[in-house]
Amino acid sequence: MRPDHSDAYTNLGILLNGQKRTHEAVVCFCKVITFRPKHPEARRLLALAHCTLGEVDQAVGVFEEWLKEEPDHPIARHMIAACSGRDVPPRASDGFIEQTFDSFAGSFDAKLAQLLYRAPALVAGMLAAPDVEASKSLDVLDAGCGTGLCGPLIAPYARRLVGVDLSARMLAQAEARNVYDELVKRELTAYLRDSPGAFDVVVSADTLVYFGPLEGVVVAAADTLRPGGRLIFTVEELTDAGSADAGYSISPHGRYSHSRRYLERVLADANLRPEIIPAELRLEAGDPVAGLVVRATKPPACPEQPEKP
Repeated sequence: MRPDHSDAYTNLGILLNGQKRTHEAVVCFCKVITFRPKHPEARRLLALAHCTLGEVDQAVGVFEEWLKEEPDHPIARHMIAACSGRDVPPRASDGFIEQTFDSFAGSFDAKLAQLLYRAPALVAGMLAAPDVEASKSLDVLDAGCGTGLCGPLIAPYARRLVGVDLSARMLAQAEARNVYDELVKRELTAYLRDSPGAFDVVVSADTLVYFGPLEGVVVAAADTLRPGGRLIFTVEELTDAGSADAGYSISPHGRYSHSRRYLERVLADANLRPEIIPAELRLEAGDPVAGLVVRATKPPACPEQPEKP
């Protein structure tokens, strides 16, 4: 009925890719770019499909062409680094996060539901320890809160619930849930550094996947925790740790994965006691995404020693 319907081709390509029909998906995404040459999502999906087929040079070519037209586009810059492995940034830039998540904030929850997204429930499950009562007695930070999927799950524990995120449109969705006492648009590590001793719990579902080295953000989180506080988060698991001596690696889809050993070292260096369990976070192209769910506890305050006579 509409042979030039670019959105229909985009959706068909996504479905075909999910069925492992990647060559056919490439054809669909090429159609979209033919109809709408500057369609950013079609360009990204086309490049990822090429990566799936092992055609890395073609994927890099898609982003190089994009950068010729828009040299400073943060999504193109991040994704070419992810595909090529060259000039990989220590974390996704503020511009990448803002543009990526602002662009699909309205459909974010529905898309994740289709992918059987479990990270918020896994984080909430780690908070529900025997020594933590759902008595609205804790000051809780939802770090990288997005649309607020964690909010209703952790609100029963929170005397005060704060969400921080870089995407204004995501924050607008979170505000509509009416569970947060405060929502802040700011880069996560900077916010943590400016909030020493402010929280009993920091939760972060699928946010640290946009960080490579975690030392800075983990130390900042440890400093914002009160004695006995908990940092709870998810990451995608780097299962072939031998391929990344640093303990983390960027994937062609633009997210970073981390090894268990690396997490244990970083958390111990920040004086946090980690508990780490494996879990499937969601589906991607029909396959489960292997992840790690972490609960890291800050030691309680030492009792004051009586003065010696």
